[in-house]
Formats: sequence, C-alpha cells, structure tokens
Amino acid sequence: SFSKRRKHPVTGRIKAHLGTDYAAPTGTPILSTANGTVTEARYKRNNGNYVKVRHNSTYSTQYLHMSKIKSGIRPGVYVKQGEVIGYVGSTGLATGPHVCYRFWKNGRQVDPYKQKLPPSKPVKKENLEAYTILKDSMMNVIQSIASNF
Repeated sequence: SFSKRRKHPVTGRIKAHLGTDYAAPTGTPILSTANGTVTEARYKRNNGNYVKVRHNSTYSTQYLHMSKIKSGIRPGVYVKQGEVIGYVGSTGLATGPHVCYRFWKNGRQVDPYKQKLPPSKPVKKENLEAYTILKDSMMNVIQSIASNF
C-alpha cells in the first residue's frame, strides 16, 4: 500500500512505496481508470513493463509490473476508461503477480484513497437496472479472483 516508509520486499531497504498494489493472476487485463492519453509505455528496471496515462492537466495514473503492454498502446495513443492497456505480471522489482497503481496529481505521486475527486455523473434512471446487473456480475468476478489469494 501507499507508504512514505516501508521495507522493500525484494531489496530489504527502507524506502517510500508511492503506489497501491493489487494482486491478481498473471495475464489479468489491466484497465485504464479514466479517459486519457498514454504518455509512457515501456520497460524500466524497477517498474518493469508499465504504462502512464495523462487524464487531464491535473491527474495521471501509472500501472507497473505488467507481464506485457497491450499491442498498440504507446505514447500519444488516446485510451478510454475501462480500455485494456496491459496485463498483470511481475516484471521489474516485484515478488509476485500484481499491478502497482500509481496516482499523480499536479506532477506528484499521491495516495488515491485520500484524494477529493470531482463528482462523477450519476447513472441515468433508464440505465440503472442494466448498470446494477453488470456491477453485480463484475463484483462476483472480483470476489472470485480475491478468494484465490
């Protein structure tokens, strides 16, 4: 989890971990959390395969340790919320398959759980039933993945 000081599981050194880790099986699709433009899609020694998406002038998100970046995802490409950008892996300095989710605000990494984000648009009444069915189905998938860990 997001921490200014933690013991790194690979190196054993105390250092900041400015992301939130989500464990999942290798190959699980990673989705962009919002519409935006890809600014980075490459490999770095510590991050492994990763993608960074700029959503607007304030917010960017970054997804680390991918087993692979989805074909066609490269700097300059526009992605939509929910679009697959890569697949869970353990590349770089990682101990097992997961995605390290990094949240950037005004060029600084911040804890996404402590941010006051702008309100989203509510689901229209005529779409609410279909939304609820889809949401419940996705929650079942998430819970089945989580029960395997």
